[in-house]
Amino acid sequence: MKSKTPYPRISVVLPVYNGEKYLNESVQSILNQTLKDFEFIIINDSSTDNTLKIIKNYKKRDKRIILINNKINKGASESLNLGLEKANGKYIACFCADDISHPKRLSIESNYLEKNPSIFLVGSSGIYIDENGKEIRRFRKYDNCKMLAWRLRKSCSIIFPSIMFRNEKIVFFNKYFGPANDYNLYFELLKKRKNLTNLPNFLVKIRVHRNSMSIYANKEQENSMNRILEKFKKLKENVGFFEKIYYSILLLFHYVKTINEKKIIK
Repeated sequence: MKSKTPYPRISVVLPVYNGEKYLNESVQSILNQTLKDFEFIIINDSSTDNTLKIIKNYKKRDKRIILINNKINKGASESLNLGLEKANGKYIACFCADDISHPKRLSIESNYLEKNPSIFLVGSSGIYIDENGKEIRRFRKYDNCKMLAWRLRKSCSIIFPSIMFRNEKIVFFNKYFGPANDYNLYFELLKKRKNLTNLPNFLVKIRVHRNSMSIYANKEQENSMNRILEKFKKLKENVGFFEKIYYSILLLFHYVKTINEKKIIK
């Protein structure tokens, strides 16, 4: 799909630090998207391995790639913010250097935002894979922004590398929340009365390995999550008592319906 403006339909933002092991597969999953109208902003956060060389090789072959090369290590949050500042797309998709996007991810998510102007940010369901790409478990999400806003007060129910949102220059990541900076982002957007939702489609594969954020930053992430949960407690709720009961029942049915998808494959 060709853009009617000099700007791309989508800006994909990918920060990476020492990601040479899985970077090729991650980058290729974006370049192979069925929707071609995008710019691909990759931020090399002062990597010490072959990450920069890999990015430069792709940049030579594909003019959609924009390289930001941090001379000093800034961390994921600040690197993401550099990418957001550079982004010209109508929509912005975030991604991680060890994950894989479904070929139709950009098309499905951007079309959803086109058809649903009241939604600011959309995520998707996800498949967790191990270091070798073998499926571990699945998490199927639900498309109900009001129920999600209620659920976010209990846990982070949006998969970060699946998100796409409108480029209104109001999104930024706070480095003080470290590995939970995405959860803090969702809080800030709800505070601004923005609608967030998920799609049931499995549009990303999330790789779990010894160097992934969920492993090495587990304690730091837990502390950051608790700080954000405290912030949520002060946020005014728009969900009444009977709605909470209704949503709890819906979540129970959703869990029962998808329980087989969540079982770990041995």
